Amino acid sequence: MGNRDIFNSRNSAFSPHRLRDWEMGFQKPIGADDAMAKSLYCGMKPIASWESDNTRTPPTGGVFNLEFSPDGSLLVAACEKKSLQIFDPLTHQRTHCVTEAHSDCVNCVKFLDARMFATCSDDTTVALWDVRNMKKKIRSLLGHLRWVKSIEFSVKDKLLVTSGLDGSIYTWDINSYTECNLVYQRVFHTSSLMRCRLSPDARKMVLCTTGGLIIIIHDLNLSTLAQDLHGFKPNLYKLMQMSKQLIPIAAMYDHLFDSTRKENRIEFVSDFPDGNDAEVISALQIHPQGWSALSRNLSHEDRSEWTCIHDIQPEDACPTKPTRDTSAPPPRRNMRRFRLHLRLRPSRTETAAAPSEADPEPEPGPSGAAASATSRLSPQGLSSIQNDLWEASITVKQNRMLQDIYSSTTPSTSGHYPREVIIDKCVSSKPFIRQNKDRLLYYIEETNEGRGFIKELCYSADGRIVCSPFGCGMRLLALNQQCSELPHLVQDSSGPRVMTEVGQSLGIHQDLVVSSRFSPRYHMLVTGCLDGKIVWYQPYSGEDLY
Repeated sequence: MGNRDIFNSRNSAFSPHRLRDWEMGFQKPIGADDAMAKSLYCGMKPIASWESDNTRTPPTGGVFNLEFSPDGSLLVAACEKKSLQIFDPLTHQRTHCVTEAHSDCVNCVKFLDARMFATCSDDTTVALWDVRNMKKKIRSLLGHLRWVKSIEFSVKDKLLVTSGLDGSIYTWDINSYTECNLVYQRVFHTSSLMRCRLSPDARKMVLCTTGGLIIIIHDLNLSTLAQDLHGFKPNLYKLMQMSKQLIPIAAMYDHLFDSTRKENRIEFVSDFPDGNDAEVISALQIHPQGWSALSRNLSHEDRSEWTCIHDIQPEDACPTKPTRDTSAPPPRRNMRRFRLHLRLRPSRTETAAAPSEADPEPEPGPSGAAASATSRLSPQGLSSIQNDLWEASITVKQNRMLQDIYSSTTPSTSGHYPREVIIDKCVSSKPFIRQNKDRLLYYIEETNEGRGFIKELCYSADGRIVCSPFGCGMRLLALNQQCSELPHLVQDSSGPRVMTEVGQSLGIHQDLVVSSRFSPRYHMLVTGCLDGKIVWYQPYSGEDLY
């Protein structure tokens, strides 16, 4: 046994020496916290499970999301068959069941405080619940036009933030009631939106898309976000970056990326591991300290599936200009031509729905059914549809460009396509086009099973461990073999590193695992699968219970 193994054994959570040293008042040696964390997470074993009794209650279907209350005293499961299941995490017993929580699949659960939580569904609604009275929902929020996939709560602004596959992000003031419903506002829209997350301090918003793009909004101010990002099209800006051709209607929003910007500064993250041409980023989680973003993506044409960790911390402020194309700026006559082009109205077929600065921004209003119906028939509603069509055409052009790239290149012996493509540089003068910084820290390839289903991965409460669904089980992933925290690891010039597997539990479920969650209070993990089974895991030094 080496010195490292002896040290880990002595400082293990199950070691009597650690307890004796603590009682004697000895100072912990460097690395003792890592050793104890490693012993706890590596000792995670399944200890209990729950399955619905279909003879007594309606089937639950797949468990799409799991969420603990802030104090860890409750566990809520969002299920495929429109139901909510509430458990006592310590006894593993179901305490309540809501069979018709929504009229379609329940996708997500988010606690606002110890007693109130929100759910969202494929029925396009968001519901508010009180755990003290689950017989009836407090209120239904109407505003989204398609499936709602994400719920966040801004503790700073006391606003509920929701996003859906209609591409819209809404904020809801749950403390301001009207005759119809709550006051809400659409603060951003992009046709390729998949997930939306807030950092724990609500100072950053992170979005992921179906176009392989992670968008970070630094120094978030929800009250001015709609105004600041009015007319901004991420797909169009990314197309300009990829083609290295100046698109005036996209370049006019370059100021949103300026490092000196005080509020709502935009940053694109698009670097992924070699062999991972990320396309659909389906799952997204934020580190408990707000240090990084954890995502899971499918590569181009579903070739492979990957888990990645990207740094989202703002870089040190410096007076230097942001990274741009280093070539000379275009001649004055070209700049005059670009300015002239911006003054002209775009062509009818290309940008009939391209937002102009004169277009009115959607006003806050009640989320009642009448208001929703009016918005669908109003000119603003038609303009929104046209915007989606316009952005969709941009996405199609972008996908065609990627397809041309793949068809014009030859696969390597490893079966992966090269990520870098030589672009014709015959243009006499290059415009200034901002390029994205490398933010990738860690990555690992996953099993590519269950296409079409979102696999919800998660961070542990201390951020040391990632639980990733893996087929009919799960894997526990760490940044290194010692389960160290991110600030204690020095990134060298070798670039991103592969994550380390420190534990796994395979074959416990009979179907694909699609959800996972760590308890915020206890060293406890739960996973849910497509057949409705929920499994609890805790550190256990004895023999396996399964």
